[in-house]
Amino acid sequence: MLSDAPAQPISVCVAVVTYNRRELLAECLRALLAQTHAVQRVHVVDNASTDGTEDLLAEIGLLDDERIAYTRSEENEGAAAGFARAIDRARREDCDWIWVMDDDTEPPPESLERLLASPAAADPANAALCQAVVSTDGSLQLGARGHFRGRPRPLAAESYRDGETPALHFATFVGLLVRTAVVRIADGPRAELFIWGDDYEWCFRLRRHGAIRLVPESRIVHKDVGHGFETRRGRLVNRVTGWSYGATPYAGFWRNMCGVRNYVWMKKTYEHQSAIGAAGTVAQFIVKALLYDERAFARIPWLVRAGIDGRLGVFTNITPQEWAQRLEQRT
Repeated sequence: MLSDAPAQPISVCVAVVTYNRRELLAECLRALLAQTHAVQRVHVVDNASTDGTEDLLAEIGLLDDERIAYTRSEENEGAAAGFARAIDRARREDCDWIWVMDDDTEPPPESLERLLASPAAADPANAALCQAVVSTDGSLQLGARGHFRGRPRPLAAESYRDGETPALHFATFVGLLVRTAVVRIADGPRAELFIWGDDYEWCFRLRRHGAIRLVPESRIVHKDVGHGFETRRGRLVNRVTGWSYGATPYAGFWRNMCGVRNYVWMKKTYEHQSAIGAAGTVAQFIVKALLYDERAFARIPWLVRAGIDGRLGVFTNITPQEWAQRLEQRT
């Protein structure tokens, strides 16, 4: 006998990580609470912000909303650990999906509703869904979605066709919607990766349990507060080659070290890259530093060390505070 009971609404929890971007976080949270498909809970992990994030959220009333579950860590253990903690808290809830995003992300009101209305959401063979990522001017950020074949390769713009749901190898933490049942099997991001590449690595594991699909008719704004800048040397290289790379400040070089180590480790773990191939990968990062970055020669020993750590699976992280102290000691 068929039941006349109404279907249970699809429940969604959100996992957000923040660090010293309180205004952006407030905009993100307001957008989440304004979704036309209401979210059940938003788990915010604050990675020991020093900019008064908690005070601002309290002042504007967001902490009074029972849907916001805010936790501040005692120390910054990295974005990967923050996401691991937020996702772990979300998966303990009785919810169907977990929506993962950075604090500089702002979903339009209909973003979640369009994701869940897609036929891909009803197909249990799909482990995760994601939106088209756009800048504040509406242009596509192609690097946020794509395939990993030797390196991350952005999905071509012509693949963003409403009604089609192409399968992806990766989606960055800008609105990745994952089935809670899959998260409970696959676990969350690896906390020891600290920063950069933790989203790629998680997608490698999620795909063991189903496809990751793009839903182009759903969009999400990424304000993309980057850390790069342009140097005269880099501007010349880009003009000659047609590339569009930027330089990274030496004060933020700790991110690059994490990124190189994680990248080398992932290529060994998931693509079975040889030691010679890993040396070539590190060499590419060194060439990029020489072409674009300030204090390029000072970076080379650190990049080599990061590559070796990646091959060995050694995850000893230099925090931004420790790196700043090293720089002060040398001045």
